[in-house]
Amino acid sequence: MMNTKKWIRLATMGLVSILQASAEPDCCNKQIPENQLVSEKPDKVRIAAGQIDLTPDRHEIVIDYIDRAGADGAEMIVLPEYILDEFTLPPAPDSHVARVAEAAKRNNIYVIVGGWEEFEKGAFLARKEKMFSNTALLFGRDGSIVGKYRKVHGAVGQPPHFWPAKPEGDLEWIMKEGDEFPVFDLDFGKVGIMICYDGYFPETADILSLNGAEIVAWINGRQGSIEDFIVRSDMYRNYIAMVATNLGPGQGTMIGTWPERILARIDQTGSHYIIAEIDLKDLRFRRANSRVHHQKKPQVYAPITETRKIWEAYE
Repeated sequence: MMNTKKWIRLATMGLVSILQASAEPDCCNKQIPENQLVSEKPDKVRIAAGQIDLTPDRHEIVIDYIDRAGADGAEMIVLPEYILDEFTLPPAPDSHVARVAEAAKRNNIYVIVGGWEEFEKGAFLARKEKMFSNTALLFGRDGSIVGKYRKVHGAVGQPPHFWPAKPEGDLEWIMKEGDEFPVFDLDFGKVGIMICYDGYFPETADILSLNGAEIVAWINGRQGSIEDFIVRSDMYRNYIAMVATNLGPGQGTMIGTWPERILARIDQTGSHYIIAEIDLKDLRFRRANSRVHHQKKPQVYAPITETRKIWEAYE
């Protein structure tokens, strides 16, 4: 027969175990099985990326790469910043925007590509303040514009982006900046966009992921190389896949996925094309079971929403 002291000890241990278990959220007690992650989206997606040099035939290369991606069975192609030049919406029938729309429809493919959006014809060349924007367009499979993102962080100052800005020389100091990080729900998955200097702010990819982005397109237009350590860090921290593109004077166009796998990459200048397959089923499993996502504590993150004049400590 069990003595009284032993019975009390065992009962107490059992009660403590029950209390501990009940105090922990479900996310800490069980893992969501892959077969319970119900999604109407496909498990895998083929994504293409184009790096395009600033040659006279650059706009023909844009169309060639869209056609190539369509022939390769890609669901989306991501192209660089600036390559559309200046445009207005709705676009003129003979504009670069119209040609991209036609190519997207012809190939039944999504296209992400950047240019200078003018709110008044000629505003970009005239340098009219707040009358143009560094904009990425997202074309749907039918050629319509189904999404648009305006660059939030203007790249100003020289070099590289040192303060102070030069209002008379920095285009992005006088452009209209964006004020949100939208995510677009496409038929294969959720996609977010960031442009060049946006990628230097960790908050950008973080917010896109929190807004639901599974794939982030980072379009660039610079002479140097896209930093793979930024791509790897963003993918690892935010449980996302990334497609980073650059103009041909630079390099580093790449496609990668969580945790920090680079699936395809361009390590030379000039115009080049790559394609890779992203395992969305695995990515969604990781996103659903990420301890980082389950254990975020927004109540202690207030400093990142406040203006802190850190530079004053060095003046």
